[in-house]
Amino acid sequence: MKPPPFEYHAPESIEEALSLLAGVDGARVLAGGQSLLQLMKFRRAKPSTLVDINGVGELDAIEQRDGELRIGALVRQQRLLEDELVARSWQLLREATRFVGYAETRRRGTVGGSLAFAAPWAELCAATVALDATIDVRSANHGSRSIPARSFFRGPYETALEAGELITGVRFPARSRRSGASFHEVSARYRDYAQAAAAAVVDLDDAGECASAAVVLVGVARTPWLVDVTAMVPSLDGIGDGFEPEDDVEASAEYRRRVAPVLARRAVQEAFERARAA
Repeated sequence: MKPPPFEYHAPESIEEALSLLAGVDGARVLAGGQSLLQLMKFRRAKPSTLVDINGVGELDAIEQRDGELRIGALVRQQRLLEDELVARSWQLLREATRFVGYAETRRRGTVGGSLAFAAPWAELCAATVALDATIDVRSANHGSRSIPARSFFRGPYETALEAGELITGVRFPARSRRSGASFHEVSARYRDYAQAAAAAVVDLDDAGECASAAVVLVGVARTPWLVDVTAMVPSLDGIGDGFEPEDDVEASAEYRRRVAPVLARRAVQEAFERARAA
């Protein structure tokens, strides 16, 4: 099938992109395009205008500033596997990204696009929530604002973004010296959508005891499911309580209910071991 007719614009600056998004009803952002274009082909999405931001170079940067890792919205997912800054202290991003499709997929897909699409199984959404990141957005009419990742995802394919807003980047806070992280996932086929996945982050105090521990599950709820497991360490009893998974073509709710706690436990235990070895 072919998509319905649409206008196409390719701005070269953030300001130009924001002006287009604010001035045209039904405009959508085009970055990697892998999800949006498929929806358009099947006419499940019918934007009047596509605003292609691939020419906005200022959105394509990875840098460290004031201890934070800052990743532009246009950064391709493959770069997360190759960048030295990411490898140094934010290894969870690399681990999660390894599960995102194939290299061809990751070379097109963008960090901002994955967050904006908000698929309930998305690995980068899990890692962003687990690392307590902040998502920066801008619009022509309302300026800039920063949204905690832990309140950004509102439902399947639904976020806190308002009409005319553009994700400009994501900020990840500095990691403590004694921290560890881990990511575990199961899927029906190699490189397929996650049936369930767990992203865990653990921080230790000076005595080597658990100061904080959190795990985020995706594929098992309508949004990334964050659980503070600090009080559960080391037994991790009750780590899978509370969420109500649903049946879909990837897996049954019962399967997810059984496998998610196992993944969560493995991720937290491995994160704890890595923190102790740091």
